[in-house]
Amino acid sequence: MNEAIVAAIQFEPKILDVHKNLATAKQLTFEAASKGAKIIVLPELCLSGYVLRSKNEAASVCQESCGYQTNAFIPFAKKFNCHIIFGYVELKEGKFYNSAAVVGPNGLVGNSQKHNNWGSDSLWATQSESLVPVIPTQVGRLGVLICRDVMNNYRETYKFYNPNHRFYKAGSVDTIALLTNWGSDYGYPDNSWIELAEETSANVIVSNRVGRERDMRYKGGSCVIDRNRKVYTYGSSFEESAVVGGLVLL
Repeated sequence: MNEAIVAAIQFEPKILDVHKNLATAKQLTFEAASKGAKIIVLPELCLSGYVLRSKNEAASVCQESCGYQTNAFIPFAKKFNCHIIFGYVELKEGKFYNSAAVVGPNGLVGNSQKHNNWGSDSLWATQSESLVPVIPTQVGRLGVLICRDVMNNYRETYKFYNPNHRFYKAGSVDTIALLTNWGSDYGYPDNSWIELAEETSANVIVSNRVGRERDMRYKGGSCVIDRNRKVYTYGSSFEESAVVGGLVLL
């Protein structure tokens, strides 16, 4: 089997400070890419901060999927021939979404919107009803899920909800990028991360932020879980600005 180096990046975003967060994200992305990572995952809403309290706050940090925040990562993807996944506030057709963009050597190649909102998401974000992406990369088929979507199914209020439906079925993707803002009170590694790898037979790259934000605390703990449930935690998984890499079997 072939192996590929991947990376989960974590840091402490500053609420509503896109330009500072973007500078930090670019620095850490460059570090991971220069070390050979072919898939690089940053946290959920890493460019805006997570605890947005209104649509006005969302409007102050949003972009369309092909906006300036996305464009900032394209040179890295081209230079290092890699794929970069980052979380941001998406503006689409007058609505805001908690989203993740996928940038590859050819530019924007995919976008995923959060389906199962949690906490402050409900103050500003529309719950998505779009399909999740399957993106071909040089290291296999890539899926993208955001935080509570780790349950791998639509919420029960979704108009086409089916308890047997799954975003990703076993064998449908090789690797899943899981962008999170996971609280400090949960165990490590979280059972739901392991269960996602088991259910899909895919490698899971978990990127979780660190630090405090308004009334929330985050522990980091970013890791790579291969399809055999082995957990990779290269580097420091619980400190600010850690880059955690792993070898994923394809």
